[in-house]
Amino acid sequence: MKIRTLFILFLTFFSLASMIAYTVYSAGSMNNSAAVQYEQMYKDIAENESKAVSEYLKKLNATASVLTFDTAITFCSVYDKEALNTAMEQAEKYINSSTGIKRIAIMSDDGKPRACTESGYAITFDQEQFWSMTEGEAYISPLLDDNGKTTGEYDLAVPCKLNSGATLLVYFSGYYHGNGSKSDFDVIIKSGNFPGNGHVVFVDSLGGTVDPTYIGNISSITLGDYSTLKSTVLNDSSKLGQSITFEVGKNVRTSYTLQSPGCGWYVSAMAEADKAYTYSSAAFNSLLGLVIGLSLFFIALHIVVNILITKPLSEIEHTLAKIHRGDHDSRINIGSKNEYGQIARQFNNLVNNVVVSERRYRTIVEMADDIVFDWNLKTKNITFSNNFNKKFSYRAPSDHFSDSFFMKGKIHPEDNERYRSDLAKLEQGVDFKDNQYRWKNVYGDYIWMSMKTSTIRDSDGNIIKIIGVLSDVDREKRGELQLIQRASYDALTGVYNRESIENVISSEIMKVSEGGDSFAILFVDVDDFKIYNDKYSHATGDQVLQFVTGSISEIIEEYGFIGRYGGDEFLVCVRNSSTNSPQRVAQDILTKLKNGFVCDTDELLSVSVSIGVYIVSSADKNVDEIISIADDAMYRIKKNGKSSFGVVNDLQ
Repeated sequence: MKIRTLFILFLTFFSLASMIAYTVYSAGSMNNSAAVQYEQMYKDIAENESKAVSEYLKKLNATASVLTFDTAITFCSVYDKEALNTAMEQAEKYINSSTGIKRIAIMSDDGKPRACTESGYAITFDQEQFWSMTEGEAYISPLLDDNGKTTGEYDLAVPCKLNSGATLLVYFSGYYHGNGSKSDFDVIIKSGNFPGNGHVVFVDSLGGTVDPTYIGNISSITLGDYSTLKSTVLNDSSKLGQSITFEVGKNVRTSYTLQSPGCGWYVSAMAEADKAYTYSSAAFNSLLGLVIGLSLFFIALHIVVNILITKPLSEIEHTLAKIHRGDHDSRINIGSKNEYGQIARQFNNLVNNVVVSERRYRTIVEMADDIVFDWNLKTKNITFSNNFNKKFSYRAPSDHFSDSFFMKGKIHPEDNERYRSDLAKLEQGVDFKDNQYRWKNVYGDYIWMSMKTSTIRDSDGNIIKIIGVLSDVDREKRGELQLIQRASYDALTGVYNRESIENVISSEIMKVSEGGDSFAILFVDVDDFKIYNDKYSHATGDQVLQFVTGSISEIIEEYGFIGRYGGDEFLVCVRNSSTNSPQRVAQDILTKLKNGFVCDTDELLSVSVSIGVYIVSSADKNVDEIISIADDAMYRIKKNGKSSFGVVNDLQ
């Protein structure tokens, strides 16, 4: 038997054996991969649902806490029937579709309801549950029929402590199948369904349980997934955040449970474990048929390759290897007129053109001001065009990326965190369109550089190389920043101008409309400012204005901002007024300005101002209305002796 025949037989046997081995290996790999992906799927669903319910419950708590700022409610005594009636009348105003509040109840500290906006409504929490409630959390409240049984509908109750010592239970709409309406929370519940009869279970800290098929309390469940969830996870906190597999009847189930951050709830994704292999089994059958077909194809291919193709391809391969090693003058030596000869001639012409194009490209790059870099993610090496040395003084000890300018170059401290974050995204395939950072150049100055990149991937979609350009945009960037500075800030005092301060106040109103804390606007007017200009000079008057803005900026540096409204009038915004007392801020301003400053004539000038304070706790007024109210409050101070402050709030 000829050696060629033996070789063909050997290749045929090897191909068949390889295909069979690959099929067996692929079957196991697909099942393993399917199981891992299925597990990751319900983990991701549980984590996403956990984040969703956490954010939603925070929103409910923020909405409920607004009622504690209503004096008619928060100071209501549970033993004063008239006060309770007044509180309920006031509470009715908060029940509407925009707040999502359905009903409001006031509970005494013994766990008994004292008043409710919905007469005849039964509180579903017993005394022990009520005492276990934590302010800032939400609890599932199943609705009961006339016989005291659950109806399959529920609300969400949020407890809030009142100043009177009582507790306010604010009920938000849950799910009501009777009229087909859905709350935002029910949308979260339904979004937890996934393939393979999988679903998500939500359990509050009192054991209240909701999922697409059950509403009730987990402590009353003795069978099925829920009892397993209770016994294996909720009673053993060490198993939180782990995948648990268990049997329910003849079905194998798996679950992943974690505690939702900041709200005391548990979220568990449950699925049928064997559903993970549904698609991998079908894929295996398809793969088996494909392997058989490929085996037959490769038998024929081996014969053709050995007889007709091996020698010419060997010549081509040898030449390609030489060019890859750097011998750019090497060419394929096949002179025949068949297809191989045509391929050889076309390849030789292509190599000639590539060599010329590469030299032309290098010449153009070296002449341009832009710096071109080539980052190979497989070898972890990066190279820069030679004109890099004209712009920066950094010299890398090697071509490895860890030693490169991108890792060791001096970047501006203010840009460093953003740059490191962007660089991590770049490695993950996010191209830079016009990312701008400040680097220290060869002269020791920080200059703005723009980075643009393009990612090159292989046929499998994996990143193999990143090509980029660094452009000097320092002059344009500095000009742009100067224009922004001039457009937004007052030239004399350096604080916000009128348009900017109004825009910032508008943003604070928006935050309040979204459930944020109240804020305060202080309208500050310098008393008898004309005296400074007339008695001293306009330069001294300017110094007074600069002293006022500088002093106020120091006081509110961490929780507010100031803007010049016009002339000797200023607007001051104090964020989170429930924490940062506007009255204290106003008094600090009066005291600090009264201490005075030494002007250009070496005299100590004391400055007096009148301040109108308006505390904004709702979003029902626009910027002009808010400023007008604070302005009126300031003028009342002017009329009553100046050098003081007056306060107005939404409740007055």
